[in-house]
Amino acid sequence: MEIRKMKICIAALAALSMCVAFAADGGKTVSLAEARGGIGDAISSPAAMEAAMKSLSAADQVAFLGEVNAAIAKRHASKEEKAAMFLKANAAALKAAKGGKGDMKALLAEVYATASVLSLTAINEKFADDLFNRAADPNKTYTDEQYTDIAVETLKAIVRRCDSADSSSVRDAFGLLMLVRASNGTPDTLTDRLLQELPEEDRKAAQEEWIPAALGRDGREKSYEPILSAAEAEAEPNLEVIIKIYGPQQIDSLLGDIVEGTPTLRPHVEEPTMQTPIDASMGTGGDGPGVPSPTPTPPVPPTPPYQSQVP
Repeated sequence: MEIRKMKICIAALAALSMCVAFAADGGKTVSLAEARGGIGDAISSPAAMEAAMKSLSAADQVAFLGEVNAAIAKRHASKEEKAAMFLKANAAALKAAKGGKGDMKALLAEVYATASVLSLTAINEKFADDLFNRAADPNKTYTDEQYTDIAVETLKAIVRRCDSADSSSVRDAFGLLMLVRASNGTPDTLTDRLLQELPEEDRKAAQEEWIPAALGRDGREKSYEPILSAAEAEAEPNLEVIIKIYGPQQIDSLLGDIVEGTPTLRPHVEEPTMQTPIDASMGTGGDGPGVPSPTPTPPVPPTPPYQSQVP
């Protein structure tokens, strides 16, 4: 137990030193070769993963994420522990790219191409609920048409990247499932539309077996077993155990970053409500000095000038 605690402390200190070094470097971009030295820290600490990603160019971010996932795949751990490693590292990588120089579609495609198939069961659940949930950001509203366009373009990127990966059919279907779950049920034509983006030879199995089981449709009990069997993977890992290892995380909406730079897909952003400031002279009988208001004030109708009176 003491040795385990010592290892955790060493990993935390290493992650902290990496974050401090990055901050001191003023966000300077480093090469992929330099970042590779921190792969072990990136696996152990989401903070180290975020720091490493923020120090890389967009192209190197994708390559680094793929190498981190390859390293996790070689770790000796239970399937739940390993799935939690994949979930932590990939979620941290995507969060680091938020609002910055990262290519969210390319990074998400890399997740589905390089994370283990078993881990995609947990990644799908958390990504759909927290990171790419259509309603995660209350200030942004996506119409059904907008969300469908976003989902189609995202799945196209996933299918292109997974074409060269093992179990590509299953990986494509996992990507489709995440986007359908993140839609919160509308439009009801979304599944059929996304199925058209899968290779034709995979559509029947996805439509009749994998999707209904994974989403608990057609009276079926929700299960990833049919899709995992198609990949000849182990039995479905225990999601509750994975989430417990993953721990509480702050919800960070990333859906908007997929469409950054694509004005036609941008959601409606709610404007802040304009508030009328309190009259600065209130309570002073009107004699106190006026205090500038930090918020805009509505226009006040001009007061007619007083006319001079003859004594």
